Amino acid sequence: MEFYQVFENDHDYMVPDLDPDEVEEKRGDDDFVLFTKPRSYADDWVPLELEFKMDGSLPTIPTISRWRNYLVLHESAYKQFRDLLEPHGEFLPCTHQGSAFYLFNTLTIAEDLKAVKPDSVTRKGNLLSSIQFDKNSLKGVPVFRTKESYVSVYCTDIFKKAVEDAQLEGLLFSENLTHL
Repeated sequence: MEFYQVFENDHDYMVPDLDPDEVEEKRGDDDFVLFTKPRSYADDWVPLELEFKMDGSLPTIPTISRWRNYLVLHESAYKQFRDLLEPHGEFLPCTHQGSAFYLFNTLTIAEDLKAVKPDSVTRKGNLLSSIQFDKNSLKGVPVFRTKESYVSVYCTDIFKKAVEDAQLEGLLFSENLTHL
């Protein structure tokens, strides 16, 4: 089993974004935008309007991407990955110009599964410079986060292969699990 850090492909695809003012207006707070510690939002979720920005990319909206510590799935990707991902987090509905999208809030934390190898975590200042995961503890887990880096989304080869097999575009997978 291999592990990857998941990134948005901001070179070839537009980048998802949410307007903090709309978030505060619809939700009554901006915790969702500011805080990265895993927390469920499904019970009081109000669908938000996603924006897609070009940061030097092509004017193409991705089928699957990442925004902060959330995966962003077009409705077609959601239908393909709902059963795989649902046990590991929650889907939060959004729209973009009338099209359905979903934010996937990953709530599976490696430390809760005792999946971070002891003494494998090191830092250079605030940056994570080393981390290793236990393969047995993460069997069957497609995506997860860690207490060491709540903003990073990690995945196993289960998820990477599923994305590649479905020919969905918009994500990059890096074997570098750190911030360096």
